[in-house]
Amino acid sequence: MSKIKTTIIIAIACIAAILGVYYEYHNQVSYTDEELKVLYQKYNITENDLKFARGELPNYLEGTIFQSNSRLLVTETGEPPEGLKEGVDYDVVMSEQEMSRIIKEAETAYIEKYGVDPANPKLDSYNGYLLPKEEVDRLMFLNLITLKE
Repeated sequence: MSKIKTTIIIAIACIAAILGVYYEYHNQVSYTDEELKVLYQKYNITENDLKFARGELPNYLEGTIFQSNSRLLVTETGEPPEGLKEGVDYDVVMSEQEMSRIIKEAETAYIEKYGVDPANPKLDSYNGYLLPKEEVDRLMFLNLITLKE
Protein backbone atom coordinates (compact mmCIF):
# COMPACT_ATOMS: atom_id res chain seq x y z
CA MET A 1 0.00 0.00 0.00
CA SER A 2 2.86 2.33 0.79
CA LYS A 3 4.33 1.94 -2.73
CA ILE A 4 1.00 2.91 -4.32
CA LYS A 5 0.74 6.04 -2.17
CA THR A 6 4.32 6.99 -2.99
CA THR A 7 3.70 6.46 -6.72
CA ILE A 8 0.54 8.60 -6.59
CA ILE A 9 2.34 11.38 -4.71
CA ILE A 10 5.23 11.35 -7.21
CA ALA A 11 2.76 11.40 -10.13
CA ILE A 12 0.88 14.35 -8.66
CA ALA A 13 4.14 16.22 -8.02
CA CYS A 14 5.26 15.63 -11.63
CA ILE A 15 1.93 16.84 -13.02
CA ALA A 16 2.06 19.93 -10.79
CA ALA A 17 5.61 20.69 -11.95
CA ILE A 18 4.68 20.30 -15.62
CA LEU A 19 1.60 22.51 -15.24
CA GLY A 20 3.64 25.09 -13.33
CA VAL A 21 6.17 25.33 -16.13
CA TYR A 22 3.38 25.48 -18.72
CA TYR A 23 1.56 28.33 -16.96
CA GLU A 24 4.80 30.19 -16.29
CA TYR A 25 5.73 30.27 -19.99
CA HIS A 26 2.22 30.27 -21.52
CA ASN A 27 1.43 33.70 -23.04
CA GLN A 28 5.10 34.73 -22.66
CA VAL A 29 5.76 35.24 -26.38
CA SER A 30 8.25 37.94 -27.37
CA TYR A 31 9.69 39.24 -30.64
CA THR A 32 12.71 41.30 -31.60
CA ASP A 33 12.33 44.20 -34.04
CA GLU A 34 14.06 42.09 -36.67
CA GLU A 35 11.68 39.17 -36.15
CA LEU A 36 8.72 41.53 -36.50
CA LYS A 37 10.16 42.94 -39.76
CA VAL A 38 10.47 39.40 -41.13
CA LEU A 39 6.87 38.63 -40.15
CA TYR A 40 5.66 41.87 -41.75
CA GLN A 41 7.46 41.02 -44.98
CA LYS A 42 6.20 37.44 -44.95
CA TYR A 43 2.56 38.54 -44.59
CA ASN A 44 2.80 41.69 -46.78
CA ILE A 45 2.15 44.10 -43.92
CA THR A 46 2.49 47.69 -45.12
CA GLU A 47 3.32 50.85 -43.21
CA ASN A 48 -0.34 51.85 -43.54
CA ASP A 49 -1.41 48.53 -42.01
CA LEU A 50 0.77 49.38 -39.01
CA LYS A 51 -0.55 52.96 -38.86
CA PHE A 52 -4.13 51.68 -39.00
CA ALA A 53 -3.48 49.22 -36.16
CA ARG A 54 -1.93 52.02 -34.07
CA GLY A 55 -4.91 54.29 -34.74
CA GLU A 56 -2.78 56.76 -36.71
CA LEU A 57 -4.99 56.75 -39.82
CA PRO A 58 -8.32 58.57 -39.89
CA ASN A 59 -11.53 56.66 -39.30
CA TYR A 60 -12.84 55.31 -42.59
CA LEU A 61 -16.22 56.97 -41.98
CA GLU A 62 -14.63 60.41 -41.63
CA GLY A 63 -16.37 62.86 -43.95
CA THR A 64 -19.62 60.90 -43.98
CA ILE A 65 -22.87 61.63 -42.18
CA PHE A 66 -21.79 59.06 -39.58
CA GLN A 67 -18.88 61.26 -38.46
CA SER A 68 -20.87 64.48 -38.13
CA ASN A 69 -22.76 66.31 -35.43
CA SER A 70 -26.07 65.46 -37.09
CA ARG A 71 -28.46 63.25 -35.19
CA LEU A 72 -28.99 60.38 -37.56
CA LEU A 73 -32.01 58.14 -37.56
CA VAL A 74 -31.83 54.90 -39.54
CA THR A 75 -35.01 52.97 -40.21
CA GLU A 76 -35.85 50.04 -42.41
CA THR A 77 -37.80 52.20 -44.86
CA GLY A 78 -36.05 55.56 -44.50
CA GLU A 79 -39.18 57.08 -43.01
CA PRO A 80 -39.20 58.33 -39.41
CA PRO A 81 -41.50 56.62 -36.94
CA GLU A 82 -44.70 58.44 -36.09
CA GLY A 83 -44.37 61.06 -33.44
CA LEU A 84 -40.72 61.95 -34.09
CA LYS A 85 -40.01 65.44 -35.40
CA GLU A 86 -37.16 66.50 -37.68
CA GLY A 87 -34.93 69.02 -35.93
CA VAL A 88 -36.21 67.92 -32.55
CA ASP A 89 -35.69 64.17 -32.42
CA TYR A 90 -33.37 63.78 -35.43
CA ASP A 91 -31.66 65.82 -38.13
CA VAL A 92 -31.35 63.23 -40.89
CA VAL A 93 -33.29 60.06 -41.58
CA MET A 94 -32.17 57.32 -43.94
CA SER A 95 -32.94 53.73 -44.76
CA GLU A 96 -30.82 50.77 -43.74
CA GLN A 97 -30.05 50.28 -47.43
CA GLU A 98 -28.72 53.86 -47.74
CA MET A 99 -26.64 53.38 -44.61
CA SER A 100 -25.10 50.18 -45.99
CA ARG A 101 -24.33 51.89 -49.32
CA ILE A 102 -22.58 54.82 -47.60
CA ILE A 103 -20.52 52.48 -45.43
CA LYS A 104 -19.53 50.31 -48.42
CA GLU A 105 -18.54 53.39 -50.46
CA ALA A 106 -16.48 54.69 -47.52
CA GLU A 107 -14.72 51.32 -47.16
CA THR A 108 -13.95 51.21 -50.89
CA ALA A 109 -12.57 54.77 -50.90
CA TYR A 110 -10.47 54.00 -47.80
CA ILE A 111 -9.00 50.89 -49.39
CA GLU A 112 -8.15 52.84 -52.55
CA LYS A 113 -6.53 55.68 -50.58
CA TYR A 114 -4.69 53.74 -47.86
CA GLY A 115 -4.58 50.15 -49.08
CA VAL A 116 -6.13 49.01 -45.80
CA ASP A 117 -9.47 47.24 -45.45
CA PRO A 118 -11.01 48.66 -42.27
CA ALA A 119 -13.43 45.75 -42.05
CA ASN A 120 -10.60 43.19 -42.22
CA PRO A 121 -7.38 44.50 -40.64
CA LYS A 122 -4.25 42.40 -41.11
CA LEU A 123 -2.88 42.90 -37.58
CA ASP A 124 -3.89 41.92 -34.07
CA SER A 125 -2.44 43.50 -30.97
CA TYR A 126 -1.06 40.93 -28.57
CA ASN A 127 0.97 41.62 -25.44
CA GLY A 128 2.20 44.95 -26.82
CA TYR A 129 3.08 43.56 -30.26
CA LEU A 130 1.29 44.19 -33.54
CA LEU A 131 1.24 40.72 -35.05
CA PRO A 132 -0.12 39.48 -38.37
CA LYS A 133 -3.38 37.63 -37.80
CA GLU A 134 -1.83 34.50 -39.30
CA GLU A 135 0.92 34.58 -36.66
CA VAL A 136 -1.64 34.95 -33.87
CA ASP A 137 -3.61 32.02 -35.34
CA ARG A 138 -0.39 29.94 -35.46
CA LEU A 139 0.46 30.73 -31.82
CA MET A 140 -3.07 29.86 -30.74
CA PHE A 141 -2.96 26.60 -32.72
CA LEU A 142 0.31 25.70 -30.97
CA ASN A 143 -1.38 26.64 -27.68
CA LEU A 144 1.38 29.14 -26.93
CA ILE A 145 -1.09 31.96 -26.31
CA THR A 146 -4.67 32.36 -25.23
CA LEU A 147 -6.69 35.38 -26.27
CA LYS A 148 -9.04 36.83 -23.71
CA GLU A 149 -12.30 38.42 -24.80
